[in-house]
Amino acid sequence: EVNENDDSRQTQQLIRSIHNNLKTFHDPHECRTSLESLTGQDRLTLIVSGSLGRDILQTVHDLAQLSSVYIYCMDKQLNEEWARQYRKVKDVIVCEQNLLDRIKFDKKTLVNIDQGISFNIYTITDEPNSSISRENENFVRSLILLKSIIRLRFDPKDREELISSLKKQFHGNKSQLRIIEEFKQEYSYDTALLWYIHESLLYTTLNDALNGQRIEQMLLFRFYLQDMYEQLKQNQYGSQVRVYHGQIMSSEECHDLQKSKNEYISIKTFLFANTNRNKVVESLINTQTTADKCKILFVIDANPSVVTANPFIDISRFHSFMSETIIMFMLGSIFRLKDVNQDGNIWTVQIELCGENEHNLEQVFEYMNRIHGNENRDSTIDRRGFGDIAHRIGESDVARKMYDRQLDEAPKNDPVRSDLHCSLGRVYREKKDYSRSMKCYKEALKECLRRSSSDFIRLGNLYGSIAEIYLLIHNDRKSLDYYEKAVAQYQTAHAEDHEKMADFYNNMGSIYRRDKKYADALEFYKKTLVIDAKHLSSNHPNIAKTHNNIAIIYYYLNRYDLALDHYRLSLAIKVQTLDPQHYSIAQVYSNIGSVYEVQSDFRRAAIHYRKAADIYHVILPDGHQDLIKIDDQLKNVLNQLY
Repeated sequence: EVNENDDSRQTQQLIRSIHNNLKTFHDPHECRTSLESLTGQDRLTLIVSGSLGRDILQTVHDLAQLSSVYIYCMDKQLNEEWARQYRKVKDVIVCEQNLLDRIKFDKKTLVNIDQGISFNIYTITDEPNSSISRENENFVRSLILLKSIIRLRFDPKDREELISSLKKQFHGNKSQLRIIEEFKQEYSYDTALLWYIHESLLYTTLNDALNGQRIEQMLLFRFYLQDMYEQLKQNQYGSQVRVYHGQIMSSEECHDLQKSKNEYISIKTFLFANTNRNKVVESLINTQTTADKCKILFVIDANPSVVTANPFIDISRFHSFMSETIIMFMLGSIFRLKDVNQDGNIWTVQIELCGENEHNLEQVFEYMNRIHGNENRDSTIDRRGFGDIAHRIGESDVARKMYDRQLDEAPKNDPVRSDLHCSLGRVYREKKDYSRSMKCYKEALKECLRRSSSDFIRLGNLYGSIAEIYLLIHNDRKSLDYYEKAVAQYQTAHAEDHEKMADFYNNMGSIYRRDKKYADALEFYKKTLVIDAKHLSSNHPNIAKTHNNIAIIYYYLNRYDLALDHYRLSLAIKVQTLDPQHYSIAQVYSNIGSVYEVQSDFRRAAIHYRKAADIYHVILPDGHQDLIKIDDQLKNVLNQLY
């Protein structure tokens, strides 16, 4: 009797913690009428006793709104015999806890089908350089974030912060707060997987953060993700396997997959897949969709000998209620998309798990190594290390919070404080908050001087950073003063030819140029050129820029032949390395034209002005001031010729 004993009422209460909308019926006819009153878009789960199940399933099993059935009974063997004929019967169960575990797990499978896993696509390019194309940025950024969170050093406060956040999020929800309290009291690192599978609260909250790539929420779960990763590594599945995963996707997402054959996808969340193809296909068939949605069957091949970084495990080993093998893949796993084809109203997508030795992904992993710095990508990092990585991928607000947090916790005599102030100065500089940037750099300098006055390169860099801020706020006098201090520190360290010195000299040359001290400007630009030539390739953009700067100074000094020599050197590099219609090439043509014009060589002036004008007319909008100016210059010299 469904409502007439304490055990039954307790079971109902536990089921309600999983499914809020629970209805109970004494009368089979009343239950059938209620099911039939719902639309085909609704999805219902039926829990029925063995004695009633045999009768009611004859009339309701084929209703579209009924998605799954559990037989909760006293005699498993007896009821399994008749239940085999009904494909929607998920299980025959005699134990309350097994019933609850099975419903929770199947709910996750249902959520996966309805909401789907999030993924990024990596498109193979033929570009020879090591940069990542814009279309692949999300793929790489997601992998870097997940890897960095796994590496972030454990902090005992991590769990307290997550629990506090969850309590705020579920304030007033008694059933969820009870689960949060249980998690607080009972969680240990070796139970991470069980909590993820059993508790929809953790599952949905974590997946929302992962799918949305909300970094601050992801960071709250970092200890939990680290524990999950360790559990998956320790229980890596031992043999090659083919599994299946069903999902409903938008037509747009389906189209993206169709055009991405032989490309790569990475998943943002943990992925469940079943060895039983028929069950997955059946779930897809029973899922109602609209015209703008597609049913997707992922056919996944995985070989543990290929994969080292992202393990996968058989989670059915941990649960007695699972009658088939369920494989769980680590978030961040990468798959090669082998084929996409349509079978009826289901799209089949064949994918294969990849390792870090995949040839086409070398560029990705090389880029990730650069982002992670020189350190081992598998070693732990502190908050500053995570902040540095976040900053390199454009997450400056996350970086700033990481630096601030570690700074708040660092002892007053900790040498890392200077580094943290410096990192904050860099973040604020990029945000154009020059006042805060200056304050941070000066605080870093003070900490560095207090600790040691013999770290000359470090001090030189800090003086140079402060000089740069003064340059940006147009305080040339103070900027020059700090650049001189930076140069002095490098000279004391016998690092006169260090590549950083080229930056100092270049900026000092620009200050003297603005101050019309052309002889001094020329001296520093020449020093810049000498140092750059030792560190950079002969056609590097910086060398082209310095030749251009030297040419400008020679022009001001009326040494026109030398100005032309350096303009030509600058032009030769730019023609080799830039698009033929690049704005910078047009600028050099215009500058050369100006030299010829002042020399009264109007024919050559006209030739170079026309080359500049040809480019400007292609790349600049009508009415642009540079376009107007070049047309006037060309007109003037042509008037001199004719």
